[in-house]
Amino acid sequence: QIESITRRRRMKFANALSLLPSLLLLLIHISKPTLAAKHSSSYVVYFGSHSHVGEITEDAMDRVRETHYDFLGSFIGSREIATDAIFYSYTKHINGFAALLDHDLAFAISKHPEVVSVFPNKALKLHTTRSWDFLGLEHNSFVPSSSIWRKARFGEDSIIANLDTGVWPESKSFSDEGLGPIPSRWKGICQNQKDATFHCNRKLIGARYFYKGYAAAVGTLNSSFDSPRDIDGHGSHTLSTAGGAFVPGASVFGQGNGTAKGGSPRARVAAYKVCWPPVKGNECYDADVLAAFDAAIHDGADV
Repeated sequence: QIESITRRRRMKFANALSLLPSLLLLLIHISKPTLAAKHSSSYVVYFGSHSHVGEITEDAMDRVRETHYDFLGSFIGSREIATDAIFYSYTKHINGFAALLDHDLAFAISKHPEVVSVFPNKALKLHTTRSWDFLGLEHNSFVPSSSIWRKARFGEDSIIANLDTGVWPESKSFSDEGLGPIPSRWKGICQNQKDATFHCNRKLIGARYFYKGYAAAVGTLNSSFDSPRDIDGHGSHTLSTAGGAFVPGASVFGQGNGTAKGGSPRARVAAYKVCWPPVKGNECYDADVLAAFDAAIHDGADV
């Protein structure tokens, strides 16, 4: 009987030992660090410029993106976690990425010889500019032949990119009346897949939106905002100030009647929405601005 009891105890112990590897794997899985739990701040890691030669292909951009995952993975010991942490990979003309990192990790990365700088994904505020009158481009609504406006053909076919709160495409300032075909060098898009009412044309030749930096700092954005459409008015104002078309008979409730126009009325324009509903006064974030810059250069913007 004593031998039987001893034998049963040995069998139970052996069974327990057989479960040990599974238990260890479970514990490892549970204790595996995740950036979502460990890191709460967003940073931009900047490497400088790219070494792209000739046309920038999708394959070339994919290779850059992979190097970013590998680089961050070498610091945190997991490429999978690095992939989850990076919410922007700047692959076109700016070389860098934006990611969720803690302060110590960001500091360690900043010391790497390949890194130019590491900086927080800071919040920015909107500003507004005044009219073009102070430049002397016109006098009493008359544009003299000596005006730089005429010499520059009112900015004809230059492409202006505006990084702001988006654009209201129905505004007459963005009418394409009298304009020729879109310049062939333009490679941008009209990102309107989630807003069927938003349309580009031969004046407003492109529109995109960027919100991941905002979301990383203040939280998830309402999906109803997934559009380049301007619900604030600031972006439409600044873009029309820079490149708005001639709009005769413009006034504000009958006051200040005249012809509205931008600094380059014959230019083509593109809107890059990087500013969103303010949270504690903060509307725009560095990570989104950099992503828009990278895209605008690649799209073919001149200014």
